[in-house]
Amino acid sequence: MPIVPISMKVILCLSILLISISSNAQLAFTSNSQNSNSLQELQDDKIYMASPPKKLFQRNHGVIIGLQKGRSTAIELGGEAHWRKMALAKPHIIGASGNMEYNFGDNVIGYKAGMWMKRGRINLTYGGNVTYFNDFKGLQKYGAGPAVGFRLLGFHLINGVNILGGDKELSKINTVYINLRYYFPVQNKFTWDRKTLKKREARKKERAKEKESRENEKESLGDTFKKLFSGKKDE
Repeated sequence: MPIVPISMKVILCLSILLISISSNAQLAFTSNSQNSNSLQELQDDKIYMASPPKKLFQRNHGVIIGLQKGRSTAIELGGEAHWRKMALAKPHIIGASGNMEYNFGDNVIGYKAGMWMKRGRINLTYGGNVTYFNDFKGLQKYGAGPAVGFRLLGFHLINGVNILGGDKELSKINTVYINLRYYFPVQNKFTWDRKTLKKREARKKERAKEKESRENEKESLGDTFKKLFSGKKDE
């Protein structure tokens, strides 16, 4: 067997020791960088939660059911959509509805479409409607009118006036009415204001770039180790 000098043994041992130390250091650095990045993400989330955006927009739509009382009594059934700005200062909500009302006693059906708005938290709603009525016998009326109400927890109490034209014989229609509706939401969507969305998108892009750079560093480190070990085998 060939005799290996002591100096060669020492150099070989030192090289193996240095490679193991450098690999452990690199692994420790990678794990620390990952931990620091995760901590940074947590800190960003905490800062974001500590200082939430001032504006949150909500869009939803659903079903309304109600009871109308005036000269006659009628039931209401239809749909409604809401556009709401939820904010600490000056919140508001805009609603658009389309519904059918039916008077069983007089056999009169009506169709109504309208919009309303509320500013503030506990304020009145202001809006208006366009209407059309038919008694299934050829008589009909149509018109429009304002409405004022109060909305709380899905309930909407409305007091309105119908200013109508058409057949005068069709008289059993509520010109002044009050009704109580309840709104069943079907779908809700929330979106932040544009500034907050831009900040969140920029933060996501930064995290993606940092992740890509970490992966590139891992690949380059792996290639370096492969080259070192392959060179030793060739020797």
